[in-house]
Amino acid sequence: MISARLRCVALGLAALVFVTMGCAYVAAGQVWIGAVGCLLLAGFCAEGASYVRLSAARLQERHRQAQQQVLAELEAADVTEPWSSWCCEDGFLTRGDLHHPDQCTKEQQS
Repeated sequence: MISARLRCVALGLAALVFVTMGCAYVAAGQVWIGAVGCLLLAGFCAEGASYVRLSAARLQERHRQAQQQVLAELEAADVTEPWSSWCCEDGFLTRGDLHHPDQCTKEQQS
């Protein structure tokens, strides 16, 4: 897939080329349909470049909001240790914290 920046630059350059061609037709003074057509295509290319730029900005904003939501959910869950909710057999010291005896195994409480 072509990046949005590359598409925007390509459409901008195409718009510039069409404007130049339209001005050349106007300077020649003979082909008005070519001049109008080129200027019309330049407008479409410029509008396309604007659409690509705005779409990329919206997509980037959605990604940023999703990332903030995930970070807020992790913060709300207060996940400090991914294995803190494991259930182990008696005798294993792999769960809990010494500061919270209700979460410790029997060996840590004694």
